[in-house]
Amino acid sequence: MPSPETLGYEGRTPSFGSALTSLLPTIVFLLFDGWLGLVPAMITASLSTIAMMVLRRRRGRGVGVLLPIALVFVVVKAVAGVLTESQVVYFGSGLALSAVIGIGIGATAFSRRPIAVYAIPLVTPYRHLTADHPVYRRVAAQVTAVWALAELAITGWESWHLTMSSASEFVVTRSIVAWPVMGVVIFFLIFYVRFRLDRYEHQLSRGMTKPTLSAPIASPNPGERIHANHTG
Repeated sequence: MPSPETLGYEGRTPSFGSALTSLLPTIVFLLFDGWLGLVPAMITASLSTIAMMVLRRRRGRGVGVLLPIALVFVVVKAVAGVLTESQVVYFGSGLALSAVIGIGIGATAFSRRPIAVYAIPLVTPYRHLTADHPVYRRVAAQVTAVWALAELAITGWESWHLTMSSASEFVVTRSIVAWPVMGVVIFFLIFYVRFRLDRYEHQLSRGMTKPTLSAPIASPNPGERIHANHTG
């Protein structure tokens, strides 16, 4: 799952440039942590995150209604980290939020509308297969559960690693291990969705386009047949 700071963005396929831009706070943190120390790194990384959010909004690039919440979260996290001078407080707040989100996502797997019902159309839109289909709902519930478990597992590992490493080591490891692992999980979930649902979509599309059998042509009524014989 993306970091909580990105909660203000929605519904746009990221390009290479936007993906690289999203790493700016990470790069800034590493530079300032190695140069001036932890507190300046937390301040500059948070400022760069806020600046990136504001610039995206001004450019009209996929900024959602959660932007104010994301901004407040970034500010509160930065203030708490600076006041305590603790990397555990600074990064731990984001991990705690990720855990809460993961639990919330997992809970929807047992509802009639798992969260994956809304995510699947973003990556594999179907024209005929809808969330009302029992197989669609079952697959969505399975995807939601695996997604939540993977998020909670990665968050748990990150929490342990945070207490065992320096701030820079944590940031680097998170970037090259945790995020790619979650990306691989999402890739296989997409593959699973296509494997399970594509055949049903194909069957439904064939049923929609299959020509219906024409009703038997009724023979003309006796009056019309007699009239036709007389006219012939």
